[in-house]
Amino acid sequence: MAWAKNASQLIPPLGRMEKIMSHLLDLQSVFEKLILLQHFAHGSEQYCRERLVGSEYDIGDGALDEYWSWVKGIVSSYTLECGIRLRVLLDTFTGRPEADKIVSLDFAARSGVVIGQVVEGKFELTLRETCNKIIHARKVITVWTTGIAGDVTFKHWSGDLDLSGIKGGKNWRLLLHISPWARCVEQFLEEAESAELTVYVGQDWY
Repeated sequence: MAWAKNASQLIPPLGRMEKIMSHLLDLQSVFEKLILLQHFAHGSEQYCRERLVGSEYDIGDGALDEYWSWVKGIVSSYTLECGIRLRVLLDTFTGRPEADKIVSLDFAARSGVVIGQVVEGKFELTLRETCNKIIHARKVITVWTTGIAGDVTFKHWSGDLDLSGIKGGKNWRLLLHISPWARCVEQFLEEAESAELTVYVGQDWY
């Protein structure tokens, strides 16, 4: 193949650029983090039970403080990364023929599943909207609850993130159930891949 004489020869004509896609999103990494989020949410109670985190035996709440930092750091990081990448993926289909299919896959993935609770404000909990809330939240709190080990009360992460912020001058607040949310996103991406909607994600043109 002959080398281009100048940079302009490396740029495809506009007609070929109409379907330029997004950043290369590494969806496999998204799948990995979605699975780990689900494991983390389901395993927190047993983890804290074995260590009696936040109990009368956790002197000065040292174990609780350490575990809180792990939960807040990992859950925030993974949820944000998945939310951003999914939002970018969804944006690539805006105004394209596949847009209606994407909406139907979003609805199907959430069918029969409660992924969160709108505490304040009015908005539909589509996967796209949950991504918006994750990205734009001004306050993010990991919600804790108590468990019983014999006659000892301990604390563990409930599996929820309490997100809140402001949109259009109005407050909103969402209690996001991380495990079912992650499972729905996982199912959505699986169906999108099966329908070959993500084949060209990251391509410069096709």
